[in-house]
Amino acid sequence: MEMPQNVIDLIQQQHLAFVSTSTTDGIPNVSPKGSISVIDKGRLVFAEIASPHTISNLKSNPNVSLYVLDKETNKGVQIKGKATLMDTGPVFENISKVLKEKMPHMPPANYAVLIEVKEVFPYRL
Repeated sequence: MEMPQNVIDLIQQQHLAFVSTSTTDGIPNVSPKGSISVIDKGRLVFAEIASPHTISNLKSNPNVSLYVLDKETNKGVQIKGKATLMDTGPVFENISKVLKEKMPHMPPANYAVLIEVKEVFPYRL
């Protein structure tokens, strides 16, 4: 699914998403991700740095939901999709480089989490 331009703009302006995963038994987990980036109209990526529950859940259940909110305008979007974990390759190398440049104090990424967008639910956009 292609994200509308206003959704892409919101993600690029905010850079923070709250990402929800769950175990195969349905036990939820939510974790903030400050490295969310738009690859193209149908794919997002974030760096996984220190979230063992997120990674464990995604290894057994790739379904993911994330929420991006502009607190000042109270506009947001929920996105649902399928995640793929990458620890090598161009997507991983790029997110690792960007992370090191923007946040040199952070530890290196363990994974790039690539999200194929399946559904988009804008709020007040």
